[in-house]
Amino acid sequence: MSFPRILADRVSKKFSRALGHSLWHSAQDLGRRLIGRRPASGLRAGEFWAVRDVSLKVGAGECLGLIGPNGAGKSTLLRMLGREYRPDAGRIALHGAVKSLIRLGSGLQPMYTGRENVYLKCAELGLSKRDTDARLDEIVAFADLEAALERPVKHYSDGMYARLEFAIATCMPIDVLLIDEVLAVGDVAFQLRCLERLNSLKREGSALVFVSHSEMNVLQVADRCLLLFDGQTVAEGRPEAVFGKYYEAVGYFNRDLKSLGALPVRPQDFSAGLEFTGPGAEPIQAVPGQPLAFELEYRAERNFEGVELRLEFWNTAGLLAAATVAPGERRLSLAGGRGRVLVELPFLGLSAGIYDVALSANSGGCCLTYKGETRRIRVMQAVCDRPGGFGVIEAHMRTAPSAKSY
Repeated sequence: MSFPRILADRVSKKFSRALGHSLWHSAQDLGRRLIGRRPASGLRAGEFWAVRDVSLKVGAGECLGLIGPNGAGKSTLLRMLGREYRPDAGRIALHGAVKSLIRLGSGLQPMYTGRENVYLKCAELGLSKRDTDARLDEIVAFADLEAALERPVKHYSDGMYARLEFAIATCMPIDVLLIDEVLAVGDVAFQLRCLERLNSLKREGSALVFVSHSEMNVLQVADRCLLLFDGQTVAEGRPEAVFGKYYEAVGYFNRDLKSLGALPVRPQDFSAGLEFTGPGAEPIQAVPGQPLAFELEYRAERNFEGVELRLEFWNTAGLLAAATVAPGERRLSLAGGRGRVLVELPFLGLSAGIYDVALSANSGGCCLTYKGETRRIRVMQAVCDRPGGFGVIEAHMRTAPSAKSY
């Protein structure tokens, strides 16, 4: 990779779920700054991490695709890169001029005509009137808006608006370009023109970060992809391999289960004298194919003998990805009161993604408890050179005897 135009080092961003919490925390942070102290770094009441410890590099002439489900933190990360949000932790360095195409409707003046917006936005890009005159016909032709050029932008459709905004933003090479789903409202012909324009900008040395749910669009432009779940990176690598991890994690490859009526439903939590605690504030970090160990805390109203524990791993699409199977002789004795159970997984056969660990406990044919979220696991696969899967197949191989020659 060439020198980085975009560098993000372990950046994080948190938000409040309610306006009241947001105002109160803002006042607290202001008070701490006034007395020379840093704002609180951890989560407070009503807060959540939208982006957590994400790092990336994008060099000149390179495109990084950001993919993941809705709410994964893609747009928040892009807005931090575009200096619209300030990260609560971490560092961002951008080298060169930056242009963002993030929110459709924020870049043009609705009361101005299309022509007036072209001159206004080109001036913001540093072009003189003479330079804009030279590019006007090309911009209008690319956006296919010759007939609507003298109409106010407020009368444009979403597709017309996106075409004009994209045509202006990409009419000249720019050091850093951030794009968030603005191509989704365009027709297929316009999307193909946009992809060709983005590849042209790459050849001229622009660094691109491209957020899209369209696999076709991402594969046409991106050199690498970053997969986000719950604001955290779970995979990075070649676009084809990372999309494979994405589809595995959300159960896309298992989509036939629902039509067959075989999709399991997570039971409701209940307790019959035995209760396990919920997940901690931070997910457990894990790597596919590696051992994993963690502890579960419980509270028992009395002693329980011959307890069999079963763990279930549910992905973010609500699919049961895997479950543990323990030999019958490995039953536990749980003493009354509070205690802990150590869980050891010799081989984590899960693909990259975020998983909720559910737990059920049985003794003597009776179910003692079911807890839908005892832990949350973030399975991180930094290098995706080949697609993986949920299951692990054990194989024994040996050389075959040589065929007899006559």
